[in-house]
Amino acid sequence: MTPAYPGLLVVQNDIAAAHEAEFNAWYEEEHFPERLAVPGFLTARRYRDVSAPQRYAAIYDTASVAVFTSPAYLERLASPSPRTRAIMPRFRNMTRAACEVVNDRGSTRSPGQVLAWIEVDSPPAAAHQDALAAAASIGRLRLVLPDAGSTHVPNPEAKFRDGPDRLPPPLLLVEGDDESAVAEAAAGLGKALGTPQPVRLFRLLLAQDAGAEEAST
Repeated sequence: MTPAYPGLLVVQNDIAAAHEAEFNAWYEEEHFPERLAVPGFLTARRYRDVSAPQRYAAIYDTASVAVFTSPAYLERLASPSPRTRAIMPRFRNMTRAACEVVNDRGSTRSPGQVLAWIEVDSPPAAAHQDALAAAASIGRLRLVLPDAGSTHVPNPEAKFRDGPDRLPPPLLLVEGDDESAVAEAAAGLGKALGTPQPVRLFRLLLAQDAGAEEAST
């Protein structure tokens, strides 16, 4: 863990169609405001999978990965609200990781309308620089490394879910506003790196920043 690096919490999960309205309302009305009230949380973004409508993703920028072991965040995890306790058993196929952002490049820092989630076996090597540069040119490219220690802090919220959370391997996150360009760049990275999982493409649903709310569809 390197406190000098920015942090990123990444989440994916499925939700049954019957529980979607409850799930979405909880995220927007309670969960995002709660997380953004924790010192060190900077932004919160929600996405829906382009090809799997009941699959969602969320990412949270933090000042550093140390935020995920801070007393304020641990206190929040230890005190789930009644609404949180009610919705957590509805989560399915949960992937969650507290990460370090070890590479961040591209022309924008604003949230792209499209996010590609690319899991890789190991961080890209020098031979992959052309594919990385092509992806960064369409918006933003981040390499994030899950930190098991920061992810597996005591988390009573997780006990309400139907199974253990999956910890992903290193991730490349590509953001942009042109869906076809993001898809093409992500496919190029997937081919160049031989990704172990299919590339997932998500559309932005909601973006909020600490101290201000910025809705986007």
